Amino acid sequence: MKFLKRIVWIIVIILLAFGLKFAYELVHSPYNESMNHPDRLTIFYRRGCSRCHKALPRLIIPAYFSIKREYFINANKLSDKQLNKVGLNITPGFYTHGKLYETINANKIKSLWKER
Repeated sequence: MKFLKRIVWIIVIILLAFGLKFAYELVHSPYNESMNHPDRLTIFYRRGCSRCHKALPRLIIPAYFSIKREYFINANKLSDKQLNKVGLNITPGFYTHGKLYETINANKIKSLWKER
């Protein structure tokens, strides 16, 4: 029984650690920092965006357990200058390796996630 409790505690600690990392990325993803790291995946979204609600739930589990750093940026908080710099017209937008992809295509999102 002690062994089982230890296993459960280890799982809880791992889930908590990944949860804290994921929460940090959601809260602290500054635009300038993401543009300084074009090799990392930056995901632009808008709260209440129906396209975002279709595409982004597929990324929650992979992002939650990801070891790499991703940036989640609320496009509503960006200036027109910042939006124009990256070329964002509609959300969700996936910016990686200096290119922006505005898509809800599950296969394209999956390939962008793998390439990051």
